Amino acid sequence: MKPILKSLRSAAFAALMLSPAAAFASDTPTTVVELFTSQGCSSCPPANEFVGKLSEDPEKLVLTYGVTYWDYLGWKDTFGNPKFTKRQRAYGQAFGAGNVYTPQIVLNGSAHSPRYTKRDVETMALKESPVPVKLMEKEGKLVLDTRADAVVVTFKPGTQSVPVKAGENHGRTLKISNVVMGVETIKAGEALDIAVEPGYAYAALIHDPETLKVVNASVYRP
Repeated sequence: MKPILKSLRSAAFAALMLSPAAAFASDTPTTVVELFTSQGCSSCPPANEFVGKLSEDPEKLVLTYGVTYWDYLGWKDTFGNPKFTKRQRAYGQAFGAGNVYTPQIVLNGSAHSPRYTKRDVETMALKESPVPVKLMEKEGKLVLDTRADAVVVTFKPGTQSVPVKAGENHGRTLKISNVVMGVETIKAGEALDIAVEPGYAYAALIHDPETLKVVNASVYRP
């Protein structure tokens, strides 16, 4: 945990954190790696494998989003969600890119490429931020502590195997890590309405409102 974050906990949450009903177990990742992929994209399996290896490092936050715009190729992505496609398009606008593509790996919301090396990722560590953010659980509900707008992501930790029965990857079994199941934007001061469920993990990302760079992040793994 970064020292500056320890000193910036809000007084409003002090009593909550001392309460026996509140479980505090979040952490700050060194790097946020977001992969936009599609089960119907024949170019995506190497990127899936790459981020899968990165996800073995507990200090890195790896999130895999299934997009929907390749569903017409013959296989509908079983994890695809229009919200994830919308998130990718928002990044595209911030990057000044005319089109979105898969696979697209976004590092800390500030750089993107269809492929990176482990060394590339190591050079993209998050810097200490004056904007604190923490996730915690109270009475089975997720609680967000920050004074900024945040993107809250629900994901399934670990690797899932998907046998693809049609389309460009027909006959292949894809390995997809840390699959994103939901994403929503929470305005500063707005309460969350997310029940903490066994087998899932949660992340909160704070973006620069103009560039969409990730300025801070918090991960809660029940």
